[in-house]
Amino acid sequence: MLNDGELQKNEFSISPVNIISNDPGDETQKRFRYQHTFTALVAIKMLSGEVPYKELYCEHHEDILAVEESGKYHGIQIKTRQLKDGPFELDDSAIKGSLLRFIQLSINYPGSFVKFVIVSNCPCRDDDTGKSLLNLLTQVKSRTIDNFTPKTLDKFILEVAKASETEIEVVLDVLKKTEYLEGPGLDDIDSKVISEHLGKLPECMSVGIEKLRVLHRRLCEKMHQASSKLLDNAVKDYAALAGGQSIINAEEINSKRITKQMISKLVSENISTNLFLSSRLGISEVSQTTSSHLMKFKMASGLIDSDDIEMVDDLRADAEDYFFVQSYKAENKDNQIRELNQIRKIVLNESRESKSRLKKENVPYGSDMLHDIENRLREVSKSRSKDVFQCPYEILKGIVGILTNECKIEYSKEPEGGWRNHVNLTD
Repeated sequence: MLNDGELQKNEFSISPVNIISNDPGDETQKRFRYQHTFTALVAIKMLSGEVPYKELYCEHHEDILAVEESGKYHGIQIKTRQLKDGPFELDDSAIKGSLLRFIQLSINYPGSFVKFVIVSNCPCRDDDTGKSLLNLLTQVKSRTIDNFTPKTLDKFILEVAKASETEIEVVLDVLKKTEYLEGPGLDDIDSKVISEHLGKLPECMSVGIEKLRVLHRRLCEKMHQASSKLLDNAVKDYAALAGGQSIINAEEINSKRITKQMISKLVSENISTNLFLSSRLGISEVSQTTSSHLMKFKMASGLIDSDDIEMVDDLRADAEDYFFVQSYKAENKDNQIRELNQIRKIVLNESRESKSRLKKENVPYGSDMLHDIENRLREVSKSRSKDVFQCPYEILKGIVGILTNECKIEYSKEPEGGWRNHVNLTD
């Protein structure tokens, strides 16, 4: 709570919207999002064949119920924890609770489950003490059935058997099938899923990062929907008329189901769909400039060769004509403007990235920067042709001239008074 002294030190007015809240709701949502994102990761691995699953069920008996091609099941529990709280230990309620759930599933569905997995963003204690789940699992899998080291592990097994009201042999059988997997962190799971998994799918190898982010978000949304009992009202209405709760139950289970085919379709549809990047600097109509003096002056100030400047100017005019003609042909003018704004944003981003890498203090760097931009745009026209709507390299280079003329790209330090004050734009 802020005291009077702290209130006076703040430069902004005190109100609920500018003070960090202690409400735990956002942290809870972050943990749910981790679960949905990890489920999306499993779905991506299922599609790639990295895991032997044919379908997943979200929040059905387990956080993830995975079905092998053979029809056998994997039960996956996802646990999140702040790293500052330290690694999970054997007697933590989260670990013990997961093991009890696994045992109950094994009892309820004998012979159905071949693997159980506890996944977490947090490591698990890994030593030879009685507080280490990994120590226990290692000994069980080496066929130890009693006289565990240390003796506290024997005690733990007895406690679990008693709590689950089953035989020690059943507990040991479940432990033999159990693994602990340390997953990505709470804060970096999205970037890791995109860069290390989604982007490496064969169908996504040539897809730009912007579209991969959108695809990743839609995969996570799909997992969220499958986890939240989202049923069409029409199903409920039909079930009410037919008097069948079994219809609702069947549809509820089906709504939790994620198949390879679903993921493949979601990926292919989002790859083939045009993605429009948002832009604060977008244009609202296609127009043609009356003068390129500003562009020429800025490029000359960067010590770019006059021949290169003339070529960019020619391509600038070609690009303006190209989009002007396109605007007349377009059936959907708004869509055409969105396409142009996206192309402009991609070219501008490549140009500014080039500047950030080649910029020199008090020394013109225009020639190196222009050549780097050319290389970048050639690569964009080849590997990201869908993102720029099959726009030719020459037109992309012409947009560099347009953006330079609009004072969005520069190749040297801006002169005192600004660029426009040094050029007669009315000639």
